[in-house]
Amino acid sequence: MFICDCHCDTLTELYKKQIDLYENKQHIDVKRQLELGGMLQFYAMFVPTPEYRYGGGLRYTMLLLDTYLQQMRKLKEQGIDILQVRTKEDAADVLNHKCASLLAIEEGGAIDGSLEALRCLYELGVRAMTLVWSNRNDIADGVNEEGSGGGLTVFGRKVVAEMNKLGMLVDVSHIAPAGFWDVIETSTKPIIATHSDAKALCAHPRNLDDKQILAINENDGLIGITFAGQFLEDDYNNACIESVYKHIDHMLNLMGNDDHLGFGSDFDGISHPPYNIQGVQDYKPLIEYLATKYSDSTIQKITHQNVLKLLQKVL
Repeated sequence: MFICDCHCDTLTELYKKQIDLYENKQHIDVKRQLELGGMLQFYAMFVPTPEYRYGGGLRYTMLLLDTYLQQMRKLKEQGIDILQVRTKEDAADVLNHKCASLLAIEEGGAIDGSLEALRCLYELGVRAMTLVWSNRNDIADGVNEEGSGGGLTVFGRKVVAEMNKLGMLVDVSHIAPAGFWDVIETSTKPIIATHSDAKALCAHPRNLDDKQILAINENDGLIGITFAGQFLEDDYNNACIESVYKHIDHMLNLMGNDDHLGFGSDFDGISHPPYNIQGVQDYKPLIEYLATKYSDSTIQKITHQNVLKLLQKVL
């Protein structure tokens, strides 16, 4: 099986703990990815908003970027076949490699209010950015600010336009509803919600309501189903593989197709994973369960084909 996972926070753990990506005790390591049969993993550089949303975010991002680049170098020195995805051609070539990575930013404060910084980060390999974490930055309001009614700022609209021009995925996970609809209006390319679930099943503010899900479907974008227990169930202690299935099934039935769903685990960034999904190795029982519910064609789309097609449209 080959899996595309649109979000994890493993880079933060590697940086803080000074451990290696090949083998560790976190939710994700490359050794277990290879044992699964191969993965394309989006590695997010998460910028903590209380400290960095209005300045200093770029410097912190450089620390995580260095961690990523050093880990890629180490893996190649160990003889690991890992493709760093930067272009449409790379996306088309992913399945010819044992392992692949895509570098992302979680929290637009990483660019310190600078389109120049955004362009430089693109040149260094960044291909996706979550516009805002759950608070407010100079791009938009996050879900914690929903009561303000704030959407994209003037600068935020420039950021979306520049990301479209460069060929970067615009990620709407964490953004407040007004900002979500501004992105739908502003973006000229398909968008992504890298790690979000269905609000109809679990009323967490980070989840997407049915209108948002349908809008991403109409936009030809993609939703990465996340494994955060508090997004799957009102009582996160009940979150399990079946919970993930229920959110997938709700979205498939709502959209009427299987072309716009994938996974965005949020591994190494979630405090309450499902009790039977404790790391990347548990994609195996998850996919085995889903295979009892859906056709091989649908499984292939959700596990990797939809993500790869999106990358070939946007990068």
